[in-house]
This record gives sequence, structure tokens and C-alpha cells, in this order.
Amino acid sequence: MIRLYHVTKTYRKEAAALQDVTLQIHPRQFCFVTGPSGAGKSTLLKLIIREEHPTSGQLLVNGRNLDTLTSHQLPYFRRRLGVVFQDFRLIPERTVYENVALLMTLQGVPVKERKRRAFESLRWVGLQNRLEAFPEELSGGEQQRVAIARALVNRPVILLADEPTGNLDPDLAHEIMKLFQEVNASGTTVVVATHDKGLIATFGGRVILLDRGRLVDDGE
Repeated sequence: MIRLYHVTKTYRKEAAALQDVTLQIHPRQFCFVTGPSGAGKSTLLKLIIREEHPTSGQLLVNGRNLDTLTSHQLPYFRRRLGVVFQDFRLIPERTVYENVALLMTLQGVPVKERKRRAFESLRWVGLQNRLEAFPEELSGGEQQRVAIARALVNRPVILLADEPTGNLDPDLAHEIMKLFQEVNASGTTVVVATHDKGLIATFGGRVILLDRGRLVDDGE
């Protein structure tokens, strides 16, 4: 599902963000990626979605060698991935429905299908009654659930989350993690980058530990 072979990522003259990482994440797994600040967690996720290129090494994601992806193929590759960020990244001028449906609109999905899939995703996160609300009218937890609905609307085979509970109180953080467990139970591979040891202890799963760019424990 996700395979890294001797992957290194260096930014200019800085120390390597990732150093010689070889790692495999299997289909339908629930994985935490953890480590201190600067360990390389976010860099790893950026490489998986091809937002960044490795300095050396090779990545295979969902059967695709990321080195061979053209700019034309990249949007199609990303349609099978869902990504959730710490800062939600919702468009404030658009409604909940419009935020969730935006990617489908850009892809040319017919209106009827867009509405059906957006409603299904919002129902999954318990916000089907807030279709016409704007982000500023929602709590932080609700905004994060909208972001999750947006990530799920294309039925991804892989869901990546980068510190998704960093801006939430503990109770809301647990709600979000339970949603990720439900997504995983439906067959989606879930990878959550977090430094929150309490969440990891509570929810379990495979734990991948990074430190200063190096893979300390692959959790296998």
C-alpha cells in the first residue's frame, strides 16, 4: 500500500528531514506516526501525497511509483487519497456543503452525484444538518469533522492526517479519533501523524517512531 525504500529528504543545507527511511504500511492498517517536533512526521506525509519529492530513495503508494507520475497523472493519483490537516483549511466564504463538494466540482462530477456523496460524507461525521452553515458558525470540532468529510468524499483508499487533533480539547480529540477508527474499519488505510502520546495509548494501533529524521521503530 505504502512503501518507502531508503528515502532521504533534505531541504537545502539543513539537516535531513528524513534519513534513509525504509518502511512499509499495509492495506487496511491503522498507523500512528510519532516523534518529537522536527522528527520528520509532516515531511513523511508530504512525500506520500507527492507534495514533496525525496532527495533520494523510492516511494510506492497504492501501486504507483511516485517518481514516474507526470503532472497530468498527479491529480488522478491524489483522488484515491484523503488528507486532513491540523488547521482545517476550510474556505470561510463557502458553506459546509461547498467546502466538501469543491474537489468534486473541479473534477466535473455531476451535481446530483456531488450532492449525494457530500451528504453521505457529512452524515458519516454527524453534520448532515449543517449543509448551509459557514465555517465561522461551527465549533473547532465541527470544522475538523467537515475537513474529514471533505477528505472522505472521494472514498479514498488511504487517509492521511497531520496532527488532526492539535487544535482540539481532549474530548473532541477522542471524537475525531473514533471517527478515524470507523473509517479504518470500513477498509481504508489510516495514517495519523501526532505527538500526543495519550491518544496513542488510548487508541492503539501500529506506532511508527521517528527521531531527527530517522526511523527508530517501525512498529512491526
